[in-house]
Amino acid sequence: MKKPFDLLAEFGKFGLERKISLRDPATLAAFIDHVGGAVEQALTDPLLLYGKRTEAMFEALLVSLGGFKLLKAEDSGRLFPNSGYRVPDFRVVLNDSSHWLIEVKNVYKSDPLQQRRRLFSKSHYEELAAYAEATGAKLKIAVFWARWSMWTLVSPDRLVGADGGINLDMQTAMRFNELGRLGDQTIGTRAPLRLRFAMDPFRTSSVAADGTVHATISEAQVFCGDEEVTDPVGLEIMWVFMQYGEWQEDGPNAIVENDRLLAIEFRWEPIESINQGFEIVGTLSRMFARYYAKHTEDEGEVVQLRAPLRPEWFAPLVRKEKGNRSLPLWQFIQQPNFDTPQDKAVDGISS
Repeated sequence: MKKPFDLLAEFGKFGLERKISLRDPATLAAFIDHVGGAVEQALTDPLLLYGKRTEAMFEALLVSLGGFKLLKAEDSGRLFPNSGYRVPDFRVVLNDSSHWLIEVKNVYKSDPLQQRRRLFSKSHYEELAAYAEATGAKLKIAVFWARWSMWTLVSPDRLVGADGGINLDMQTAMRFNELGRLGDQTIGTRAPLRLRFAMDPFRTSSVAADGTVHATISEAQVFCGDEEVTDPVGLEIMWVFMQYGEWQEDGPNAIVENDRLLAIEFRWEPIESINQGFEIVGTLSRMFARYYAKHTEDEGEVVQLRAPLRPEWFAPLVRKEKGNRSLPLWQFIQQPNFDTPQDKAVDGISS
């Protein structure tokens, strides 16, 4: 929600442009009509809706990862001079005091084989780069590949094409991805994950001939592999894996012995096992994208721009807090591949 000062500033700008007194009651009515019309028009523009939703999602993702000292929306307020510079979306100060300015882009193409996208023209990129240089920050581009719900973060100075603009495909973005610096990880653990509702044997009837049983749940248990997870941190992580990870859900399944219902159980397992002692659940940023979609989309349409913030939701993973947990984790942090010579990288993505 905008602060009263921000709303007053917009009201003041409206009055100045129309050369009318802010004290005139008609001015407020005209301003309300103006804002309502602008919102109605914006709701008919899917590119604007998805772009603003993606921008808000990136901010919320960083808040959940918690891998920064400071995060601020940058593209607000007035800028002087008003030519030659373009303001990126966010300012981020990392835990090692690195200073980044991040522009957020949403990319969607219906053809999965044609995901290469022109992000910026030469002038657009140069204005963003000029602002970053003037503020002493490094410019980054966060791209949400909407078809796969995947995030990447890249340095655009490595991607400038022959015409001075920026073109990018997902394969190149993944190779140069720096989102791990802000806390993103790929997570593995033991399979299966199980949510088990154990029945109270003294208040649960035998299974009748028609399959009917009157049951009372005595406790809910969560298992990773064969180990029960009981500590609060481990349970919170397990709920994230179950709801938003890559594994397939199966259940509810009845656990019956003779004519007694022992438990009702849900299971989450990878579609294909790699059989190496653990299985990949997914990346934190992709899990968060699923969480965000659940709260902001309805049958593929944007119904909200923002989802409830989950501050430091992934902090126990990002900070590698060990604690006394029965939840074994394998954590993989991607490092960008900058070994490819820059001129070769540019040729690979130039227009």
